[in-house]
Amino acid sequence: MSLIQPVKKERQTEESKLESALKAQFNIVNSQSFFPKYDVEEILLRQKQFELWRMKKENRFQVPKRFSKFTPSSASKCKRELYYKIKKMEQEDENQPYNNRWTRNSTAVHEAVQRDMLYAEKFIDSPDFSIQMIETEQFGSLPAWEKQIENYKIHRHDDQEFVVSGMMDGLLTHNPTGKTYGFEFKTKTNSSDQVHKMTKPAQHHIQQATTYSLIFEDETGRPLRDFFLVYEAVPKDKWGAGVIAWEDLKVFHVHITDRQRNNMLKKFAEVAKMVDDGELPDRQRSKCMFCPFKKICLPHAPHVKGGVY
Repeated sequence: MSLIQPVKKERQTEESKLESALKAQFNIVNSQSFFPKYDVEEILLRQKQFELWRMKKENRFQVPKRFSKFTPSSASKCKRELYYKIKKMEQEDENQPYNNRWTRNSTAVHEAVQRDMLYAEKFIDSPDFSIQMIETEQFGSLPAWEKQIENYKIHRHDDQEFVVSGMMDGLLTHNPTGKTYGFEFKTKTNSSDQVHKMTKPAQHHIQQATTYSLIFEDETGRPLRDFFLVYEAVPKDKWGAGVIAWEDLKVFHVHITDRQRNNMLKKFAEVAKMVDDGELPDRQRSKCMFCPFKKICLPHAPHVKGGVY
C-alpha cells in the first residue's frame, strides 16, 4: 500500500513535499493495528487531569477585561456579529439534537488525530514531524495543543488597542529543520467525497490561521507564519474500495503574509472602535446562517435562514 498519494511533478515544491510528508506520517500510524502504549496513554491521562484542573473557576485562563477581545474562530465573522459578541448580547442556540451529535463526533475525531501525532513516535524511527511538548510544574510534560497553549496578545492598530486570544490544535516541529508549524485539524461530515474533491483550504480557515499568527510565535520568537490545515472526511468510501478509495485526508500548507496580518488587524481595530463609539457595524448578509444573534439583528425575520431576505 502506498502511504503517499502521488503528486504531479510540477507540484513537487518544498511546500508539497511537506504536505506529503505529514500525510504519510498519519497514514503510517493509521495502517497499524496495535494495543495502547502505556507511555502515550499516560501522557493523555495527565492531559485530561490538566483539563479537569482548568475547569475550576480559579484556574481558568484569563485575559485583560478592559479591551475588546477577538478569537481565531471568529476571524471570518461579520463585523456586526463580532460587535454583539463583545457587547455580550444574548445568543440564540438553534441547534437540534443531531447538530450536537454532529459536533460531538467531530470533536472525537479531533482527539483521535492528536493521539495519532503522539503514536507517530512509536511507529516511525525518525518522524518528519513531532508534536511539541511543554513542561508544567503540576502535570509534567504535556503536548503543545488546546488549553495547554492557550494564549493572548494585546495589539495596537490604527490607534486602537484590543486583545487577540485563543488556542489551536497543536504546534509541530519539523524535525529535519527544527522549524515550528501550526497545526489545525478540520473535519468534513456531509459526504464521503467531500475531502477528495478539495483542491485548496477554505478561505475562512486561512483567516483563522492568520489570527493564530497574531497570537503564537515560532522557534525564533517571531510571529508564527506557517501552518498545516488538515482535513479529514468523517464518512468514508465503501469498505472494499481499497486503493481506489476516495481520499479522506488532505494536508494543505499555508504561509501567512504581512498583508493578511494587517488586514485582520484592521478589521479588529475597526470593530473595537465601533464598540468604543457605540456605532453598530453593517451586517454581512451572506454570513447570517450560523450567526447566534439573528433575533437581535433581524427582529422582524427571526426564522430566516441564510442570507436571502
